[in-house]
Amino acid sequence: MLASFFLCRYNKIHPLTHLLTHAKIDYHFLSGSIQSLLRLTLQHRPNVIHSHGYKAAIYCRLLRLILFCTQRNIRFINTFHAGEIPTGKVKLYDAVDRWSACLNHTNFAVSDDIKQRIPFKTDVINNFINTDSLTLSQGKQIAFVGRLSHEKAPERFVGLALHLPQFTFHIYGDGPLAFTLRQHAPSNLQFHGQQQSMDNIWSHIGLLVICSRYEGLPMVALEAMGHGIPVIATAVGNIHQLIKHNINGWIIEPQSLAATVIHWSQLQKSQRDKIQKKAQNTIVQSYSSRAVIPELLTAYSH
Repeated sequence: MLASFFLCRYNKIHPLTHLLTHAKIDYHFLSGSIQSLLRLTLQHRPNVIHSHGYKAAIYCRLLRLILFCTQRNIRFINTFHAGEIPTGKVKLYDAVDRWSACLNHTNFAVSDDIKQRIPFKTDVINNFINTDSLTLSQGKQIAFVGRLSHEKAPERFVGLALHLPQFTFHIYGDGPLAFTLRQHAPSNLQFHGQQQSMDNIWSHIGLLVICSRYEGLPMVALEAMGHGIPVIATAVGNIHQLIKHNINGWIIEPQSLAATVIHWSQLQKSQRDKIQKKAQNTIVQSYSSRAVIPELLTAYSH
């Protein structure tokens, strides 16, 4: 039996709840305390607890210490996702997260850069998506999909729209920079806000732009390429292992964003079709659930 625990109930609907419901996976909201995690753990008695995010990871390590004498059969696994270098209070949490990683049975990281920051044994594992029912997009939109926050550099996408008034650009997502970005946005940039699911939107997108300052291995890149949507991305995280420049997408410096969009727009249909198929094949072969889940199951069963 699979179940997901959220540390607390968020003000906005968490996008994962839609995916969990669709997959018929049970989920619960904790009260934000270690006591609520302990209570649900004792109630469900899981064999494996897999944490994501520094707060969840720290809670799970505290849980392991609490249960050390009574529940030794639980395996604790954590995946490190965040590629940005934290500041302020988060910097302290990040340090506790990294230096307490020795309390996990297994540690994963989604990029080589993130792995290098963990002082204990950590294996790189690919993010993955379900590719069983993906179709090739025939869309034309040029889109940014993600959180509107500093590490994602959405202002670069706004600058792209300002620089290329002959194209229409689309932003799917919300975040702390949303208000400022809207104030400076040109008329050829449309904001669609936070999406509960991208399932019905990918078919409208023809090109995804990832202009981030920091990344691990972004899920939106996998989802887009799984639908045959090529990605223009900055050289961050493990993007270089996912995208082969000018073959299944493009890896560029931020100042080359506009030139690369123009290059994409001028491709012949046969060239676009070739890139589409190579993008989708990359995901199926190396970033699909069939390719990665066996590695996870091995870690779960050891």
